[in-house]
Amino acid sequence: MNKRPPRNGEKIAKQQNTLLVDGNSLFKVGYFGAKNEYNSNGEHIGGLYSFLTIFRKILIEDLYHRVYVFWDGNFSGKLRYEIYEPYKSGRGKNYVTGTQPIDIDELKQRKMVWDYLSEMYVRQLKHEFIESDDFIAYYCLNKKQNEKITIVSTDRDFLQLISDDIRIYFLDLKEYVDMTNYSSYFCFHQDNSVLMKTMIGDNSDTIKGIKGLGEDTLVKLFPELKERKVTLNEIIENAEKQQLERIENKKKPLKILDNIINKITDGVQKEKIYEINERLVNLSKPMMTEDGIRELKHLIEGTLDSSGRELKNVFSMMERDGLDKALGEFRYSTFLEPYKKLINRENNF
Repeated sequence: MNKRPPRNGEKIAKQQNTLLVDGNSLFKVGYFGAKNEYNSNGEHIGGLYSFLTIFRKILIEDLYHRVYVFWDGNFSGKLRYEIYEPYKSGRGKNYVTGTQPIDIDELKQRKMVWDYLSEMYVRQLKHEFIESDDFIAYYCLNKKQNEKITIVSTDRDFLQLISDDIRIYFLDLKEYVDMTNYSSYFCFHQDNSVLMKTMIGDNSDTIKGIKGLGEDTLVKLFPELKERKVTLNEIIENAEKQQLERIENKKKPLKILDNIINKITDGVQKEKIYEINERLVNLSKPMMTEDGIRELKHLIEGTLDSSGRELKNVFSMMERDGLDKALGEFRYSTFLEPYKKLINRENNF
């Protein structure tokens, strides 16, 4: 879309680059990917080491004026659990007690990452009930007109947020995905990302989909999903048409088409599967609370308290935790340079 030229005396807002990090996703990539990273005291520091190293790499690759890291709290996901009780049950999460299987070492390193980022002026937020996905989605939906956003995660739910001003750095792909290269990585049109998950579900979140339906089968049956935005009604009508044609041509009806038409699932959603799944996966309607919105706005608009925050504190922490040895003398001396620049930008913003 062509932008109108500025009128006489009108100021043009400078572009703001913002980095939104799914903290849980980045931490897990490092924690489970660097299992053999120990300090001289025999303590595992893989989660901390990898988080800061990957985060540093991303900061170097572009200039970001503001950086936010969002974390899941003990009851994060409860708002979806109230709609669909099996939500994330495959991870052993208990929404009554707010507990899930996690070892002491992991908890310790998560806390260490929080403390490091806090010293380095990275804005962080964790809410008891709201998931990091919803914070990131809400931020994107309310972004400034002159704001370009990069999301860091492994979560494919964020595909639906991609736009001309929003891209995703997928930690597992180690690639930035935006409107220009989306089709190189995903076999369906970006506007169909919600529809795809509504129909096939999400195993990682224990969201059941249509029985027997997978991504490849869905796209094979309905190739228009690759070309343009498609509605659920179109899919169902097309499924009915295909089934009727098979009968007319004396071919055996496809069970999977019947499942799509009749909303057959192994999940507890039953006949409401499409309605429930769409609510669970659609980030254009993030699940927020009033206090969560207030906390996010305060994080965005507020000024970080600079008292006591110094890079020399980070160097002391790195020596305490053995990161200096893990990085080596050469890398250690320059490791915090990108974070130092971020601090300066935060102070000047």
